[in-house]
Amino acid sequence: MLLSKVINNDITFVKKIEDNPNITGIDTDSRRIKHGMIFVAVEGFKEKGINFSDKAIEAGAKVILCHKKDSKKILKKKITILTTKNIKLSYVKISKKFFPKQPKNISAITGTNGKTSIAFYLNKIWQKANLNGASIGTLGIRFNNNNISTGLTTPDAISLIKNLDFLKSKKVNYVALEASSHGIKQERIDALKINRGIFSNLSRDHLDYHKNMEDYFKSKRRLFSEILEENGIAIINNSCKYGKRIEKLCQKKKIKFFTYGSKDSDWSINKIQHYPTHNLVSMLIFGKKYFFKTKLQSRLQIENLVCAMTVARSYNLPIKKLLKLIENIKEPPGRMEKINYKKLQSNIYIDYAHTPAALKKSLKELRKNQSDTSKLKVLFGCGGNRDQGKRKLMGIYARQLADEIYITDDNPRYENAEKIRNQILKYCKGAIVVSDRKRAIFLAIKELKEFDTLLVAGKGHEQYQEVKGKLYFFDDKKVVLEAINAKENLCS
Repeated sequence: MLLSKVINNDITFVKKIEDNPNITGIDTDSRRIKHGMIFVAVEGFKEKGINFSDKAIEAGAKVILCHKKDSKKILKKKITILTTKNIKLSYVKISKKFFPKQPKNISAITGTNGKTSIAFYLNKIWQKANLNGASIGTLGIRFNNNNISTGLTTPDAISLIKNLDFLKSKKVNYVALEASSHGIKQERIDALKINRGIFSNLSRDHLDYHKNMEDYFKSKRRLFSEILEENGIAIINNSCKYGKRIEKLCQKKKIKFFTYGSKDSDWSINKIQHYPTHNLVSMLIFGKKYFFKTKLQSRLQIENLVCAMTVARSYNLPIKKLLKLIENIKEPPGRMEKINYKKLQSNIYIDYAHTPAALKKSLKELRKNQSDTSKLKVLFGCGGNRDQGKRKLMGIYARQLADEIYITDDNPRYENAEKIRNQILKYCKGAIVVSDRKRAIFLAIKELKEFDTLLVAGKGHEQYQEVKGKLYFFDDKKVVLEAINAKENLCS
């Protein structure tokens, strides 16, 4: 495609090498640049894109798009230079020229916890309803039994546009997209035609990136105030103060919305009856009572399922059909994923809970089903180079809600792992500290007694540990199963 067909009126030429070169693509990552492409020098959170100009030129870039102030640094380079006031918006507009197609219905899910589960359940509902659907998020891009890893909750804008164009080519009509606060604040989803906006909840997280909770909330709010299409619909968990604020925003902007989560919401869980093979859920939908069966054990996950059902219903899926479709849906990987230790009649749960609120909710829920003679145990750590304030709160909640605590490493990244463990230990003295996560899991399972419950928290579906810039294979579920087998062999 000729450069003149690619650029918009908001772009200015600083230097021109060729009059109208043929452009083969565009990217912000110099490692993905190929001959004939535009390299977009974005100023990232840690790195400045302009510093990778030489690598992009070596790879074959024909044009560099950058901020005006950065153009001075590359004026001597033999390459066409373009500048723009809003570089992120400009490169998204250009990307859409190369990848113009999008599925008709895109549901964006934002919130601290629950995004992955809601996206997973939505995709399962679409599959069971024979609607061609997909999900994009922490678990990758999932469609038609395919799974493509992305490495990010919300991929960068160009990757999103490319992948949505690809999904459209596969005749996908419904997409559930996890919209992280980083993704929203960095305008990764602004060019998408989103007709459903979902708010799951908000609690402390990512305060290493956001200034404070209000800044964090404002990032989430942008989905509804600036990005959701004019005739779009919002689905809101109104059981927390932030959900109520989103509700008021929608009322003010005259955005149609449905609520779930609280007793006075449009979709409200009334009662959950537990049976050996399933749960029976009684709920009110706009005041009318309905019942449905579910394989899900956790109330948290049932609530996420109800959110997905609310979204599916907003796309005119009949309620009675919907209630039947969801009966055999199971939890996503690493989301309150239950592993039965039948010999001891104990339960082990693997959960992604890595925020104070998530850990608190998971422990409170498990406590409800715990007998007076058995123990509730938790194993967790905290990530390095992230919001350090979470460590105190997670330590406090573990101390308040669990009978026994195992502190271990999560993803230390570049931070001193011992320092992280000690910061947690300060608020739950008496906890057992084992730095090696595998040894910690083996010890926790070795010490399990009859009817005990163990929550292995923090990593969920992840299959790695990040230490000093390197990823080492690690899978909580795999290690848990190994530990159970080791204990069985020891006792036999």
